[in-house]
Amino acid sequence: MSADTLRARGFHDWLVAECLPDPVLGVATVALTHRASLDRCSTYLAALREAVRRFPPPFGTDAYAQLYREASELGEWLAVSLMTNAEREGDGATRLWSLAACCPDAEERRLLKRHAVDESHHALAYLSLLDRCFPDAMSSEFHAQLRTLSPHYAMSQDVVAVEGSPYARQPTVDDYVQMNIAEIRTAIHHTMQRGALTRHAHPESMSGITKILDAILVDELNHVGYSAELIQQKVSSLPPDALAELVARRLQDFSQITRDELGTLVFD
Repeated sequence: MSADTLRARGFHDWLVAECLPDPVLGVATVALTHRASLDRCSTYLAALREAVRRFPPPFGTDAYAQLYREASELGEWLAVSLMTNAEREGDGATRLWSLAACCPDAEERRLLKRHAVDESHHALAYLSLLDRCFPDAMSSEFHAQLRTLSPHYAMSQDVVAVEGSPYARQPTVDDYVQMNIAEIRTAIHHTMQRGALTRHAHPESMSGITKILDAILVDELNHVGYSAELIQQKVSSLPPDALAELVARRLQDFSQITRDELGTLVFD
């Protein structure tokens, strides 16, 4: 077993343990501790903690986890969910690519580019999970079509804004707050998805599935961590209490998105 696999599986166990009292803060804590920046992101953490206290998100509740489990008992639902994940990761990659192209700071641009490449890879990774868990779910023609959901970005490429993209602009603190909450939500879903795939996949497929999930989880925690660090760096440019209000507002936005999804039983 490789060191990276051991590290990822350690993250998963650590994440589950930290998420027991509060999933949202648990994900943020694990991500920042992994990056050795927990102590340096106190303002960000305080804003997140206050937002969760004021507006507890549905995706951090036991009831939500139970709804996910019940929905994912149906293999067809889980298969569609994996396709939806691939689509969203591919779309997110193109947004990040455009933001990176317009970012004047070199290190910030590199981080956004890395994130875009990761999500581009994740779009394909979710399709690989679909193949391994439900090997007869789709035709070769449909599979080839789904692969176009990924923009197939690589770090060796130059970042160029996608023509006509509303994200072809310099990134803001608000962008990083939305990104951060979205990645926290995805990491919480990850813990649920892992269990769902285990229930459906053939035991012989689980080794490959776990390896893919481990790689995705490491990326997700890095995305939570680096976006939190950028929020902390940029907080001095905001008026007093502005960050707390911004995080609270965006947490409410993602809570409403989740409620809308619950109405149609669509999850990340």
